Amino acid sequence: MQVGHAMDSLPTWSLWSIVAAVALLSPMFAFLMAIAAEILIGSLMEAGGPALLALVVASTIGGLLFRKLWPRPQDSTADWT
Repeated sequence: MQVGHAMDSLPTWSLWSIVAAVALLSPMFAFLMAIAAEILIGSLMEAGGPALLALVVASTIGGLLFRKLWPRPQDSTADWT
């Protein structure tokens, strides 16, 4: 009987509860990030900043939010051994 084996890894139910919590909370985090981006752009416009700067900030925030959706090109040198 292995005594230390139970403490080495998480039980299956805890892993699935973490996955469920992330799946349920991710839309809330995306909504909060969208609100934060809107507040940042609104404060730039209220401060009298140029519209080009607000456009650059909005594009940067959008790029950071959606960079995971764009597939990365495959590295052709990785296959060479």
